[in-house]
Amino acid sequence: MKHTWNKAALVLLAGSLLFTACDKDEDGKLEGPKPTVSFTSSTPKVVGLTSEVTFTSTSTDAFLYQWDFGDGTIGSGQTVTHTYAKGGTMKVKLTAAGRGGATTSETREVVIASPLSIVNQLLTGGSSRTWKLDNSVAATIVVGPNDADPTGYYAGGAAGSLPACQADDEFTFSTSNVYTYDAKAQTFVAGAAGGCQAPRSRTTPFTFGDATGTGLAQLTLGTAGSFIGITDAPDLVYRILSIDNQKMVLRAGAPSAGVVFTIKLAVK
Repeated sequence: MKHTWNKAALVLLAGSLLFTACDKDEDGKLEGPKPTVSFTSSTPKVVGLTSEVTFTSTSTDAFLYQWDFGDGTIGSGQTVTHTYAKGGTMKVKLTAAGRGGATTSETREVVIASPLSIVNQLLTGGSSRTWKLDNSVAATIVVGPNDADPTGYYAGGAAGSLPACQADDEFTFSTSNVYTYDAKAQTFVAGAAGGCQAPRSRTTPFTFGDATGTGLAQLTLGTAGSFIGITDAPDLVYRILSIDNQKMVLRAGAPSAGVVFTIKLAVK
């Protein structure tokens, strides 16, 4: 269960519970040992493009717990699971309160993967991953004038309608930023004079980074004439619109390209 509390409200609650639940001596003072504070944290778990970490207090002589997760949010509870939407080194602290007062732990650093690095992990499988056009779904490739109208020129075909020489293509991405296109026997060439032609297989470096315009990340192929999925892409820029362990949607063409191709792929 996730816990994110308003800090002021939590302080008031903690104070109220602390003073009503604790034993007092004859002078109305709290009695008991001051908490010894410690906690454990799980290995960050990637969920979508976020990371979840479970924190558990192992403190003694405490019954109220306030967490500073290091990303500008706080939480309460002896065990909490927190979702990080951004990456970086988070400096986490726990304040525990008991009959003897409150103690704050030392800061513990928790390293969280950035959404961009998670996208790269999904793209490459952490080493090398091969993708194919997803011919099992309708509208595998659609074409439009821009991001606002991605299907204005062509709304796509039925499931299974890709030419065989295009459906068998393989596209492999590695963590060393190398892209390999394997056309198998032939490459499908777009246009009136196109069709299944001699294979245009090739390997090229690519750069990976933040997307310009719509997208989670962006690939820019390094060699002229390189392409992913379709031969008539407007430039060497491909934006990742969505991605998980099995499916990916790419958009060929920068926002200023004048035409964009949206391409559905699946892991081989």
